Amino acid sequence: MNLQQELLLRTQHLADLDLLRGMGYTTADEATLAHLQSIRMSPYLGLEKDYQNERFGERGFLEALCNFIGLEPVEYLAAIDDIDGRLAEDRAAFRHWLFADTDYVRGPGTPIFAMAFTERFRRLKFPIGFWRLPYEERLASACQKARDHMQDSGGKLVTWGEIKRYHYCFAEKRSIVISTTGEVIGENNDFDPPLATFGLAGSDENLPDRFVKGEE
Repeated sequence: MNLQQELLLRTQHLADLDLLRGMGYTTADEATLAHLQSIRMSPYLGLEKDYQNERFGERGFLEALCNFIGLEPVEYLAAIDDIDGRLAEDRAAFRHWLFADTDYVRGPGTPIFAMAFTERFRRLKFPIGFWRLPYEERLASACQKARDHMQDSGGKLVTWGEIKRYHYCFAEKRSIVISTTGEVIGENNDFDPPLATFGLAGSDENLPDRFVKGEE
């Protein structure tokens, strides 16, 4: 039984608020409750989430939970170290993503801020550990994601226009080209679409991203 299974087994009879009180919280805000749920649902036990408050950070929260439910440090510290190591490896790996290609060319009058704010609509993320899956499984997931996105978007993106094709980006400048019906139609070995950003001078941060919750 791994650490996540152990946590689920030992907390299944406890309400969220009872768990948090046992960890020293007197009140529970939305972010704290959400982080507790991420521990139960995430293969990284919430360590990939940005969670900081006056009491705990990501790892401190997880360790406090393990301690409250009666696990000994020798039982959980090594497991948390292993998850931390896997997470570091996943973050260092190339992040696979799906690009909704509209053949967009910026025309006069289109503000760069509007492009930056809607950039995320055409750059669709896969889970952080997606790269570990077998190639056939990744490609099938990319094709399905293209079909789902085509249906959800109606084939059009705000600012960018009508979707012509998708690119499953699996390595630097390399992509598998997918039709709007989710079929593989080619490969591109020099794919590097420009990224629309809007930020402060000297900073690489895209300011509109501040208004969007980050996802791993």
